Amino acid sequence: MRAVRPVVVGVDGSAASFAAVRWAAVTAARRYAPLHLVHAIGVPADAVPVLGRLLFDTSGLRKVGDSALSAGRSIVQEAAGPVGVTAVETFVESASPVPALVGRSAAAQLLVVGARGLGAFERVMLGSVGIGLIRHARCPVAVVPDVEESVPRAPHCPVVVGVDGSRCSELAVGMAFDEASTRQAGLVAVTTWSRRDPLADAQERASALLEETLAGFTRKYPEVGVRHVVTEGSPAQRLLQESRKAQLIVLGSRGRGGVVGAALGSVSQTVLQESLIPVLIATRRQ
Repeated sequence: MRAVRPVVVGVDGSAASFAAVRWAAVTAARRYAPLHLVHAIGVPADAVPVLGRLLFDTSGLRKVGDSALSAGRSIVQEAAGPVGVTAVETFVESASPVPALVGRSAAAQLLVVGARGLGAFERVMLGSVGIGLIRHARCPVAVVPDVEESVPRAPHCPVVVGVDGSRCSELAVGMAFDEASTRQAGLVAVTTWSRRDPLADAQERASALLEETLAGFTRKYPEVGVRHVVTEGSPAQRLLQESRKAQLIVLGSRGRGGVVGAALGSVSQTVLQESLIPVLIATRRQ
């Protein structure tokens, strides 16, 4: 029997990382998957090994990591509920956050990180940690905001997905349907059009694109109710608007400019920076 791949979450002791742990624990329990908690020390590049030991003393940093992981374990037990997580393992990595988590992503089904952090995570924040993970991770990446706890969402709240017809968008739509089905929730599929489009039928083409993209998935997931949103204007702002009554946003890491720009463009970055709910990014490497 093939082993279930783990959900991996970065833990640094910050409120954001603990919100990520809480979300990851519930997700792992829902997926019957093991949960791996990873703390990255981020040993300085000039820490030279001498006779098998580092001139840079990492013992203090490892204690901080052990403490953060211990607190993370307690959160897992509280968050996962009576069903619990199948297995929980903790790891202290010497590498910096991005290489440490990217290295584990090849064997993971999902990578989870907080939108803000402390220590090694704070030095790079969401700007390069989140974007670095999304660019290089070999599995989907979830970014959980530190304000998520203050914005409780009922289990029936929908999942929101951005659609632009790209390959990454199609991956995101498939993930969004799967999440909505697992959560027994509805789905809001969003695409946008612009009056600046040189073709007169921009709205009609956007609507047809949405219908075509969703068709196969609606047959596969007949239990998921879908609301179509075809609107003029800013895709980021419409996604954020729909997210006010949602529990999760799903996006592709790259797109055709309609919802997600190339190489994690401005739309995705805006959504990641401003969303009050978790954002799940489908990566091309997964």
